[in-house]
Amino acid sequence: MANPCQAKSPAQGSRRAHRLMSPLGKQRIVLVSGPPASGKTTLARPLAERLGFALLTKDDIKETLFTAIDGPPGDVEFSRKIGAASMDTLWALAPHCPVVVLEANFRTQSQHERSKVAALAEAGAQIIEIYCRLPREEASRRFAERAHRERHHPAHVSAEMSPDRMAEYEEPFALSPVLEVDTTHPVDIEALAKQIEAAWAR
Repeated sequence: MANPCQAKSPAQGSRRAHRLMSPLGKQRIVLVSGPPASGKTTLARPLAERLGFALLTKDDIKETLFTAIDGPPGDVEFSRKIGAASMDTLWALAPHCPVVVLEANFRTQSQHERSKVAALAEAGAQIIEIYCRLPREEASRRFAERAHRERHHPAHVSAEMSPDRMAEYEEPFALSPVLEVDTTHPVDIEALAKQIEAAWAR
C-alpha cells in the first residue's frame, strides 16, 4: 500500500519540499482550519501540490473507510463514529510525515484537539496554521448546497448545519503562527505558498 505521507508531486515540488525542510530536520506542518464548507479542501489540495507536501484530510480518510467497509448510507450514528475514527487516524499518521498539510473540520476550542496540535509542536514540529475565514451564514449556505449535490459522498449524512453550530469553528487554534485567508473569494495559492515559504525562511 502506498505511503500516505509520501508527497506525490512532480520533481519540482519535491525539490521545494526538500528546501522547506527545517535546517535541523524538524517536521513542518501546514494545518488548514476553518468552518465546514469554508473551502479548506479546495485550498489544501493545490497548496500541498505546490509545496510538494503530503496531504492528509479527514474526509479522504472517512470516505475511504466508509467505502472499504460498505458503510450504511444515511446512518447518522455510524457516520459520527467513522468520523471520529478518521480524526484519530489523521492524528496518528501526522507525526510520521516529514512535511505535510493537515486538513479537517478541526474543533479549535476542543481541549482534546488542542492537545493533539500542542503534542505535535512539543515533539518539535514547526506548524503554520492557515485559517479559512468565512461568515457563519455563508458557511451554512455552502454546507447545505454541497450536501445536496448529486455526487456528495454517502459517508457524509448531515444535510445542513445552522450558523449557530458553525460557532465552534469560528476562530483558529492560534497555537502557532496563523495566516488567515478570506475564502468568500478564490484564494491565490501561489501567493499563499510564498507567504509560507517566507515564514519558514526567517
